[in-house]
Parts: sequence; C-alpha cells; structure tokens
Amino acid sequence: MQNPMIVQSDRSVLLETDHPQYEDARDVLARFAELEKSPEHIHTYRISPLSLWNAAASGLDAETILDTLNRLSKYEVPQNISREISEFITRYGQIRLVKRDDRLILETDDPVLMAQVSGLPSVNKFL
Repeated sequence: MQNPMIVQSDRSVLLETDHPQYEDARDVLARFAELEKSPEHIHTYRISPLSLWNAAASGLDAETILDTLNRLSKYEVPQNISREISEFITRYGQIRLVKRDDRLILETDDPVLMAQVSGLPSVNKFL
C-alpha cells in the first residue's frame, strides 16, 4: 500500500482522508504544518516558517520532521523542502527579545546575524 501524503515543492502537503494511515498522519503533520483546506477526500496542509518555528519551540528538530515526511510521503520529498525545513528550524532561538529594566533588548550570539537584522528598515527604526 502506498503512503497517504504528497509533499510538494511549494511547501504544501496533500493528505488523503480515505487512507488507513490518515489519522496517524494527520496527528503528526499537525505538529509542524497548518491545515489550509479540508474538502472531503484530500486535506491540504502548509509547512510555513511560523509552523516550523512552533514545532521547534515544542522540541521538534529538523531530522524528526524530515523522517516523518519521508516515511509518510508517496514520493520523495523535494530537496528544496528538506533544505528549507533544516534552515528554518536552525534559525529558532538565534535571536532573543529580552526584557531588562523597562526596556526590550534584541540579543544574538552571532554578530553577522545582528548586523543583518539591524539593517532591516522595519527593525532599524526601533534601534
């Protein structure tokens, strides 16, 4: 029997609702992807930077997510998806917003990353 999911290069995941593994796949997929559409036979999920951030915050790592996708996907997971998941998960925790006295301080251990963030117009106006 084939697996219940198709992982697409745009970070969407199609899940067959009639498949015997549907409930297990749905439960594990919900840990790192957002449900976008739920018509009768195929549900569409989206793996987003925010869903991966939340997954990392709950303790999931890139290897676990990729193992899950590879185990449940009908076809090979696109390489760009594997790369993006690893990149997004690795970013978690690199920048911290810390309260000191009555101020919020942006912290990172990476000076290059701090320079990149400081250069963003949306951030720069608060520095």
